[in-house]
Amino acid sequence: MYYHNYTYIRDKMSNDEMKKLIESEISLALNKGEKFCNILLDCSIDDTMLKDSKYKGEVSRNGYYSFDITKLLNIRAEWECSIERVSNMEMVEDILYCDLQLDEATLGRDFCTRRCLRRGKVYISDKGVNSYICYHNGERIGNCDLFIHNGIAKIEDFAVTPQCQRKGYGTTILKHLIQIAINEGCNTIYLVTDEDDTAKEMYKKLGFNKVAERTDIFFRLN
Repeated sequence: MYYHNYTYIRDKMSNDEMKKLIESEISLALNKGEKFCNILLDCSIDDTMLKDSKYKGEVSRNGYYSFDITKLLNIRAEWECSIERVSNMEMVEDILYCDLQLDEATLGRDFCTRRCLRRGKVYISDKGVNSYICYHNGERIGNCDLFIHNGIAKIEDFAVTPQCQRKGYGTTILKHLIQIAINEGCNTIYLVTDEDDTAKEMYKKLGFNKVAERTDIFFRLN
């Protein structure tokens, strides 16, 4: 939700240096009238580093998981599903349906609608990211995005509606997108997931292996 504007800190530094840099970014965001400040780091942080800060950051850890292509044939899929690439606004509305099932209670209908319609313009433009929807007997089950560039595929925004979770649909969607990436000549297929999310266990069972970790610190400024 907040990754359209963030500060990415790639280099390692001392706690004091890190704290000063983060405080500087928060001040910059405040001067710009921003309502939040999002910091991304390629390292872990000392939990006590920001304890005296005026703004309390929400810390999360995200793991990078790469798929072992040799495990593809081991993935069992629900073959009665139909998985189709989004190519028109009617299918964008189907994505919105899935989004509302998952996020309306926390993010609101208006936000979900604006976000989906904005992304939908990209999906049907045939540039950048492709999105796919899973149907079963005409029912909208879930959706997922696939970004391919220079032999590398990223799977993102993977979601299954609450009433259809834990029934094998998620596995089916992932297998389909992995196969597309392989057919497109990708040698690296990866996704990013919250380390506290139970979904990571499913990814590991399917053949995804953790290769890196990122720390996110989110500050609400309003």
